[in-house]
Parts: sequence; structure tokens; C-alpha cells
Amino acid sequence: MKALFKTALAAFYPKTCAACGELIGEKEWLCPFCREMIERCDPAKRCNRCGLPKKDCVCKSRLFRFDGCVAPFINEGTARNAMARFKFRGCRGSSRYFAGQMALCVRSVYREIRFDAVCFVPMDPRKEYLRGQNPARLLATELAGLLRLPVDRDALVCTRYTKCAQHDLGFKERQNNVKGLYRCPKEVDGKVFLLVDDIKTSGYTLDACAAELIAAGAEAVFCVTALITYPKKKEKKVQ
Repeated sequence: MKALFKTALAAFYPKTCAACGELIGEKEWLCPFCREMIERCDPAKRCNRCGLPKKDCVCKSRLFRFDGCVAPFINEGTARNAMARFKFRGCRGSSRYFAGQMALCVRSVYREIRFDAVCFVPMDPRKEYLRGQNPARLLATELAGLLRLPVDRDALVCTRYTKCAQHDLGFKERQNNVKGLYRCPKEVDGKVFLLVDDIKTSGYTLDACAAELIAAGAEAVFCVTALITYPKKKEKKVQ
């Protein structure tokens, strides 16, 4: 009966590529082209603290309250398209794909860390209502299931509505935009958290959340995002 239901469901709602929407097999997540084109982060070449390539590491000039940050994909091309389909078109299949890849990162890089709970970057309730979802919450829920960890949905709250989204601001403005934006409303003494968000760009959002968790007594905060934005390559001037 279950097999018959799945067959009927597949006929009406065929599985599509998380990035481009092309029809794919039931056990696949990406079409062959997108699977080939998606840009992965190279574990051997990145700083596990800030998550950036070692040549672009900012740890010497920035003080981070979180203890590490990893991501499976670079915020470019195919990965960016898949994230857009997830965030703005409600493609839940993308969340399962991203969570699976994030789980691989966590098991590899944080294999010696014993996490007490998974938490996520909260969204203002009005924004979450208008969008219909909080991408970070969905990713955290999927990821926690894969890692067999509890989700602490009350670890962080958003304290106010912000007109400007982080991705619409410059780096200096992003820091000011998240000041006092998040709060940990309870004591979390001695806990080690895995903090989840969809994309890391400047790192100010993750750092603001980590600071609140640490202030509330957390022992450590490690971050994982689906995508990470690398610094843009400077184009050589043609003389």
C-alpha cells in the first residue's frame, strides 16, 4: 500500500532538481549538470574557525565568539540557485539535500565535539509569517534529525523587526544591524551548541547569536551553514 501511494505521489508531484527544477530520479537530489557544477568548499584549504579559505582567513583581524564555522558549499552558481529555490519558492527538497551535506561536514570537522543541542538563527515573527518559513529553523530541524540531536527552539529569540536584510547591507552596516537583535532568554550553563544558519557572509549574524549564548552560560558554540560567501576575486587590470 505504501509503495502504491509513493507511485501515485510521484506521478502527480515528480521529484525535481534542487537547483534548476529539472526532473530527476527518486533517489537523486541534483540533475547531472548541477551535480557537476555545484562548487564545494575544500576542507583542506579552509580555516575551520572563520570558514574562509586559509588565504582569506580573517581570524587575525576579527574576534569571533563562536568556536568554528563550516559549510559544504560556496555561495555561487548552482548552490545559490538551490538556496533561492528553498528560501523563496518553498522547495523543501532543497532543505533535505542541504541538511544532508551539512551533516557530512559536522561529522567530519566536528567529529570530536559532543553537542548538547542544535539551535538556529531566529527570525522576526512577522518576517517568518510573510515568508512562510524560517530557512534556518528548517535546516536545523532536518540536521538535528540526521545527527540524532535535540533542537533547542527557545535558545535564541529575535528582539525586533529590521527593515533591511543583512544581504542588502555593506559589511560595516551588517555589524550595526545585528546589535541587540538576538537574545538568549534562559540559562544554558555548560552546554555546547551547534548553531545553524542558511548562509554565512560577513559572520556578524552568527557571531551576535554566539555572543548571546556564551553570555547565557554556554560552554562553546560551533556553527554550520549550507553556503558560505567567499571574498570576491579582484580582477586584474588590463594594461
